[in-house]
Amino acid sequence: MPVFILFDGIIDPIDYVYHIQLKMALNMENDSLMCKCFPTSLARPTFNWFKNLPRGSVDSFQSLCDRFISQYYGNKRPTKDISSLFTMKQHEDERLQAFLTRFNLTKSIVIECHPSTVVQAFKLAMNRVSTEEKYRAKIRQKQVQPQRQTSWKAEKRPREEELITPLKVTLARLYPENKDKFRSPLPIRQHLEQRNQSKHCAFHSNFGH
Repeated sequence: MPVFILFDGIIDPIDYVYHIQLKMALNMENDSLMCKCFPTSLARPTFNWFKNLPRGSVDSFQSLCDRFISQYYGNKRPTKDISSLFTMKQHEDERLQAFLTRFNLTKSIVIECHPSTVVQAFKLAMNRVSTEEKYRAKIRQKQVQPQRQTSWKAEKRPREEELITPLKVTLARLYPENKDKFRSPLPIRQHLEQRNQSKHCAFHSNFGH
């Protein structure tokens, strides 16, 4: 027994009959079996409609489908023409996958829709979004640019020499008083015979510079 989507009285009745036919494709020639399986796919209160059919009023699966579609014809999805695709537009915050799903849903109820026309309509919808986004980007850039110029003039960056505190004494005098605050320096890499013996470095405790 195939598993059916239960009909709840909201689905398009024509689509639902097509769903039943697909599920029962191997038994389409067995008319009585099709008629007996059909009510098992009906949920309440739609099952009550079937139960209240006059006895003997259904003589074939086709007549059962005709009665069913007639009863729930108000749920039929309205068909649209190709112009409905050309008026579609992707929303600014709509992802591409979500727009593609919405586009395909509209396409499914369009009658006589040629594939090349569908592709053209989809490209126009995307191009429209791209053009509008570029236009909005230019508008935002014009609005932001004057603010940047104003803020640049209002806030002047200090020069490098203004960030340095000038020393009033020499480094040679400062170091002996603060040498305990420094880490031990690396040794001078230059060979001793190549160094200037007339110069002594208090920081390295050695000759050379």
